[in-house]
Amino acid sequence: MDFKRLTIVVGHYGTGKTEVAINYAKFIRESGKEVEIVDLDIVNPYFRSMEVRKELFDKWGIRVAGVEEKYMNADVPAISRNIYGALYSKDKYAVFDVGGDDVGATPLGQYRHIIKDQDAEVLFVVNVNRPLTKDVESVIEYLKSIEEAAKIKVTHLVNNTHLSYETTVEDILKGQKVVEEVSKITGIPIKMVTVKRELLNKVPDLGYPIFPIDLYMKTPWDKM
Repeated sequence: MDFKRLTIVVGHYGTGKTEVAINYAKFIRESGKEVEIVDLDIVNPYFRSMEVRKELFDKWGIRVAGVEEKYMNADVPAISRNIYGALYSKDKYAVFDVGGDDVGATPLGQYRHIIKDQDAEVLFVVNVNRPLTKDVESVIEYLKSIEEAAKIKVTHLVNNTHLSYETTVEDILKGQKVVEEVSKITGIPIKMVTVKRELLNKVPDLGYPIFPIDLYMKTPWDKM
């Protein structure tokens, strides 16, 4: 599966964008490229790639840029200037983990003029087990709202339908039907189907790349 120098991951809350961003960055790193994650999620204080930045760097040498650490709990988070380095670098790859919905995607808009001139792809992550993106119509509605807020066009769809640790093959197949119909209506191609690693050998050939996912994000109560 090919990848661009810049990968921007967007979607509805709870779709698993952060898990996709982390695993995709690992995939790029394992392909021999230097890569960093840019955490642009200034809305959700819990499920953010910044939360596992030490593990990512210690294990794979993947740095996480984003909200300045000393301002992470401030009322108005400050985006790190390192983001511009990720945008303009000629050698380093970057995966942008963008906040959910149109509100979370809005900060991406300030970089749209830079991104449009770069080797970039925008992945819209779909989880039909979320109540507000449970069918074709609602997925397309959210996709358009994010495009409008971020002032950027989605280039690919990702079926990441899941129920966290309770995900079944049936969940994945249910999501695939919806994502294929969204692709047919919008003309946006499907990039990949994510599968929790332990289900990898149980999913049939769907005609698209199957991308194994390891789970890194934990709920606040799981951390206790």
